[in-house]
Amino acid sequence: MDSKLTSPQTVADRKTGESTTNHFTPRTGVIAYIVAVLLGLFSGWVNEIVRDPLLTALCVVAFSMLMGVWKKQRPWRWMLLVWVGVPLVLGYYHFVAHLPHTRGQLYAAFLQLLAGSAGAHGGHFMRQVIDRIFREQDD
Repeated sequence: MDSKLTSPQTVADRKTGESTTNHFTPRTGVIAYIVAVLLGLFSGWVNEIVRDPLLTALCVVAFSMLMGVWKKQRPWRWMLLVWVGVPLVLGYYHFVAHLPHTRGQLYAAFLQLLAGSAGAHGGHFMRQVIDRIFREQDD
C-alpha cells in the first residue's frame, strides 16, 4: 500500500492501535464564523424582503459553497451557520416586527437546509479537486 494513502503510523503502532504521531489540524478563526453568520443573515433578509424562496435558496447555496471552498474542513458547520440566518430573520420579523407569515414561508425557511447542504458539501469537494489539481502541477 502507498504510504501517502494510509495514516502515518508505524507497523508496531498498527498492531497495538496506538499512534505516536500528532495530527495538527489548523483551527478556524472567529472571522470565518462571523462571515458565515452574516451571510446567513443576509440570506434571511433577502428571503424576507424579496419573498422569493428560489432566490433565497440561490443565496444559501452560493454563500455556503463560498464558505466550503474557503474553509474545507467540516462543511456541515458552514451549512448550518449560513442556513440558520433564514429562520432567525423570519422569526425576528414575525415576533419583533409583527409581520405575519404563512406556513409555506415557514416550511420554505427550513427547506433551505437542503440548499445549504448542497452548497457547503459542493464547495468542500470543489476545494479538494482544486487542491489536487494544483498539487499535481507542482510535482
